[in-house]
Amino acid sequence: MSTDPSVVYVLPDKMGGAMTIVANLLRYRTRDAFTYRAVLTHNRLQDDTRFGERLEADAQATVEYALPLENMHAVVRRLQRAIGTGPGVLVCNDFVEMLLVSLIDPGRTVVQILHGDYDYYYDLASAHEPLVHGFIAYSRTVYDTLLKRLPHRSDTIFHLPYGVPLPDKVRRRASGALRLIFAGRLDEAKGVADLPEIDRLLHDAGVPATWTVIGSGPAEPALRAAWGAAPHVRWIPTATSAEVVASCAEHDVFVLPTHAEGLSVATVEAMSAGLVPVVSDLPCMEELVDHGRTGLRAPARTPAAFADAIAGLARDRDLLEAMSAAARQCAVDRFDVRARTGAYQQIYARWRELYRPRPASVSSSFGSRLDQPWIPNSIVRLVRSAIRSAK
Repeated sequence: MSTDPSVVYVLPDKMGGAMTIVANLLRYRTRDAFTYRAVLTHNRLQDDTRFGERLEADAQATVEYALPLENMHAVVRRLQRAIGTGPGVLVCNDFVEMLLVSLIDPGRTVVQILHGDYDYYYDLASAHEPLVHGFIAYSRTVYDTLLKRLPHRSDTIFHLPYGVPLPDKVRRRASGALRLIFAGRLDEAKGVADLPEIDRLLHDAGVPATWTVIGSGPAEPALRAAWGAAPHVRWIPTATSAEVVASCAEHDVFVLPTHAEGLSVATVEAMSAGLVPVVSDLPCMEELVDHGRTGLRAPARTPAAFADAIAGLARDRDLLEAMSAAARQCAVDRFDVRARTGAYQQIYARWRELYRPRPASVSSSFGSRLDQPWIPNSIVRLVRSAIRSAK
């Protein structure tokens, strides 16, 4: 058993905002008393674009599993071995590591990062509250909502915005068709089905525009079919965060008609490159995009409002340039990764202060009668696979 403290990040091994945030926290950390390790989890039953890079941690491992087919106790034991023993901090980002915390004492100070203004994250926090020693909300909206849910934990709920690297290359003024870009997971929650309709409305209004769509996901086939073989649309299925930001510098407007969102990492990255965000008018986006100054917000699920906002920028290029400069300055002032990473490390440094003994009795509402520590995983998988096949 190691006696040296470590910080262990556990999170799904898929592309997305959470992975970008953790990758930046590791890349830009300063030397402190901890070693830093990353454990990526991969559910083989889910079809997501996997994160294929090496994080800048002192050690990295991947744990594969197949929930809900497997006995969750077998999955948790596998994850526990990857996390290892020793004191320090366990940083939880999603379900499977929170499941571990509920079934096994990790022997560490547990910190949960909430990655969005969704019931999913609030429910995770509420269900595991007695076992979590500190909560990190990187948006004011999430912070305020969690305080309402867990008012007795006000001293251990921290509002810590994340940071992004500030690129040297930013967009420059350009004439001609407005250059639009979307970057993110291609699923219904991101509102991607609205993109072709926004494009059609711009065309009908006589506003020339080109598009770059970066990302993949379950909505990709339908999105490509809706757009057809449009020559003004370029598709990039996968890209690293650095590649996304570099691509942003060649565009003018970042379009995100999302239906639900946290403090969008892709939007912050786009703003850091000087793009003007046109995004859904959601609570977390209100604290990021100052409407009319650093970007524009439009009601979600209203392609016409998005098209009108984009058309206004196309017709008033001086306004576009003013918003571009303001968006970049917002990223510089509020989201410089070099400043923000230190705030996270300061929380981890309080691990002894935050820790409290595990409750004598821990109840779990997860699983079924098959999820027992003494039932062999092979039997559980056989039974559940048979049930699934019979449906």
